[in-house]
Amino acid sequence: MKLKESSMDFYAFINIYKKEIENSFIKKIYQVNQKEFILQIYRSDIKKREFFISLSKGIAFYEAEKPPEASQLAMIFRKQLSEKRIVKIEQINFDRVIKATLHTGQEIILELFGSGNLILTENGKIVFAMEQHVYRTRKIQIGEEYIPPSSTNPVENQEIFDEILKNSKASIVKTLATRANLGGEIAEEVIFQLNMDKNSMPLEIQNNFKNIYDKIKSLMEESLKNRVYYYRDEELLSPVILTNLNKNPEQSFDDFNEGLVYYLNNYPVTEKNKSNVERRIESQKKSIEEFKKYMEIYHNFGNLLKTNLGNMQKLLKIVHGKVNQNNTEGFQYNEFIISDITPSKKTFSIEYMGIKIVMNYASSIGVNLNNVFNTSKEYKNKIGGAEKAIEDTKKLIKKEEEKKQIKKRPRYWFETYRWFISSEGNLVLSGRDAKTNEKLVKKHMDDRDIYVHADLYGAPSTVIKYDNIDITENTIGEACQFASSMSRAWPAGISSGTAYWVYPSQVSKTPESGEFVSKGSWIIRGKRNYILNLPLELKISVIKYKDYDIPMISPSITRVNSEKWVKIRSGNEKRGVVAEKIAKILDMGKTEIDSILPPGGSVVIETFKDVKEKELS
Repeated sequence: MKLKESSMDFYAFINIYKKEIENSFIKKIYQVNQKEFILQIYRSDIKKREFFISLSKGIAFYEAEKPPEASQLAMIFRKQLSEKRIVKIEQINFDRVIKATLHTGQEIILELFGSGNLILTENGKIVFAMEQHVYRTRKIQIGEEYIPPSSTNPVENQEIFDEILKNSKASIVKTLATRANLGGEIAEEVIFQLNMDKNSMPLEIQNNFKNIYDKIKSLMEESLKNRVYYYRDEELLSPVILTNLNKNPEQSFDDFNEGLVYYLNNYPVTEKNKSNVERRIESQKKSIEEFKKYMEIYHNFGNLLKTNLGNMQKLLKIVHGKVNQNNTEGFQYNEFIISDITPSKKTFSIEYMGIKIVMNYASSIGVNLNNVFNTSKEYKNKIGGAEKAIEDTKKLIKKEEEKKQIKKRPRYWFETYRWFISSEGNLVLSGRDAKTNEKLVKKHMDDRDIYVHADLYGAPSTVIKYDNIDITENTIGEACQFASSMSRAWPAGISSGTAYWVYPSQVSKTPESGEFVSKGSWIIRGKRNYILNLPLELKISVIKYKDYDIPMISPSITRVNSEKWVKIRSGNEKRGVVAEKIAKILDMGKTEIDSILPPGGSVVIETFKDVKEKELS
C-alpha cells in the first residue's frame, strides 16, 4: 500500500478479519469528511468496533476523529443502514471493490480505486451512489443494476489468468499491475522473485505463465499470515515482504490492522499536503491509463475482426437467427463468450480482454468494424483531451506554488489596537472597543507617554508611546487627528473635529463619590489641552516592518516612507467596497485593509497613482 490500499491489501484484510465483521450490526454511521466514513459495528462477543472507510486510502479498524454533528449524508445512511446485520463481506474479483451484504438483502459497495465511490443497492439495483457515472460497459446510476468494473477474477484459475496475459499488448509487469489487479509493488515483486525481465512481452514468456500464476498464489497465501511490513523511505505498507527493494522493512507488525492504524496515524506528509489540483492531475493520469487500455483493446479487436471477417460475419448471422427464434441466451463462439443479446437495439456483446464489446447483428461486418475502430479513435481523442487538461492543471499548480512563496506575515501585538507610527517615529495606539480601551491604558500606558481623546463621548482612548523618542507637538497633533477620525465623527460625516491631550498621571479609574466609570472609560482630572479644527482625513500606506509589507492607516499629514498610499475621508461608500478598491490599488489583501479602516463609510480622494499621472502630464 502506497498512499492507497491495493487489491492484495484488500484481499488480506477481508480474509483476515472476515469472521470479525460478519454477523455484526451497524449501529451508527459518521461522515469524517467528504471521502471518509466510519461504520460503528457491534457484536456481543467483540463489542464495538469502528470500521473506517476512506474512498481515497482504503479500509481499516480505525478510530478517526468524529465530527461534532452528523452530516446530512450520515443521517441518510443511518436511516438506511442502522441496526442492519452484515451477513457477508467480500472482495469482488480480486479488485479494489468491497461488498458488504446485509441481512435485508441490501448491499454496501465500496469502489476504492480512482476518486472512489460508495454505492448502496436493494435487490441488485442502485439506490444511492456518491458519484454517478456512465461507463462504456456499465452505468453507476440510480435504478440501474450494479455491475462491477471487472467481470472476471484474474486469479481465479490458471485458464482465466493465461487468457488475460495472452491478450495483453503491454509489458508483463504492466499487465500484472493493471489487468491482473496486482498493483505496481506486488507486480514488481512477482517478476523480481522469478528473476524475469519486467519489460518482456507476455507472449514472449508464455512458457512461464504457470510459474507466474503460482508465484502470485504464493504471495496471496503469505498475505494471510496477518503480518505487515512498513518501508519508511518508500512510504510503503505491504502484507508481504518486498524483496525487490533489497532492504529490510523499518517496522513490522504482527497484526495487519495495527500496521494500517500506524500508517494512517503517520500518513505521508506528501499526501497530506497535496492540493486539490495535484490530486486532479493524478486522477487525470489514471484516466489516461484507462483510455489507453480501452483504445488498445478496441484497436486490437478491430484488427482481429479484419483477419477473421468470414468468421465474424457468420457470428452475426448466428445471433440474428437466434433472435428470430426468440432465443436471447448467451453462448460460446470459438474463444468468445457472447452475451447481452438485445433485440430492441439489435445488439449483443462479445467478451474480449476483460470487457464487453457491443456489436450490431443487423449491420454488416464492415459497419461493425468501423464502429470498433471509431471507438478506439474516441479513446485516443480522450487521451489528447486529458493530456491538455493535465497541462492546464499544471498551470494551476504553478499559480498555487507562487501563492505559497508569498510570505505569510505574522500578526504583531500592536495590531490588536488601531495604530500608526508618527512622523517622528512614535507608536500611537488607539482602542477598538471598550475592552481594548481598558487594556490599552492599564497595560501599555507608561509615565512618559501621552493620553489623547477626541472631544466626543465614546471615542477611543489613544496613547502616544514615548519609547525613548521625544513626543513633539507635531506628534500630538497627529495623534489628536487620528483619535478624532476613529471616533463617531467619521461615520457622522463631520469634516473636522476636536481632541485633547493629558499626561498619564491625570488619567484615573477612581470616580468621585456617587459616580460610576464603565469599562473602557476613564476619569480625566486637571487641565485638558485641546486642539481644534482637526481635519478628518486619513492616509493608508504600505510600509515595510521587519521584512514584511503591512498596511498602516494614519492622519493624512503624517510623513510616511512609502511609495504606495491612498487618502480617504468620510463618505457614503460602504466599508467593504472601499476596502476592496484600496486593496486593488495597494496590491494588498482586502481583509487587511478592512481591518484598519475607520468606522462607517469612506471615499477615496487621492492615490499615489494620481500624483504620478499629474507629474507625467
